Amino acid sequence: MVFGLLLMAFGIGAFCALVYKMAVYALPVMVGLWAGFAALHSGSGAMLAFGIGFVIGAIVFGTGQSSCNSRQPRAFRYAVALLFVVPAVLTGYYTTQQFSTLVVPSVSWQFVSAVAGAIAVGLTTFARLAGSAPAIDWHTTRDSHV
Repeated sequence: MVFGLLLMAFGIGAFCALVYKMAVYALPVMVGLWAGFAALHSGSGAMLAFGIGFVIGAIVFGTGQSSCNSRQPRAFRYAVALLFVVPAVLTGYYTTQQFSTLVVPSVSWQFVSAVAGAIAVGLTTFARLAGSAPAIDWHTTRDSHV
């Protein structure tokens, strides 16, 4: 019995770590799914719709990462990071709400734990995106002897 409880706690902890890592990719996945379903409903085949969704999601992810790692003003990088944080907050809220329905019988405490999970996921995602420094600072890495 004790082993089962420890294994369950480890499984929930591993799943929460997976949700934290996945939260950064919520916006590209959502946009890719929307583009794929739009292509599918417009008459393209399933393979072409999958390809379109994958390419659009990769473009959104690449655009977001390059803007966060660029030398743009800090306000612009924060605005792009907030675009990625909003779907991550929704993901954290609904995931925590579904987990809390398994453990917490009171609806009000389920809501409180879901809000706490949404705040935790949102802050983690914002810290991962907005805290990243520019990848290369060309002004300090110039070689004077070349």
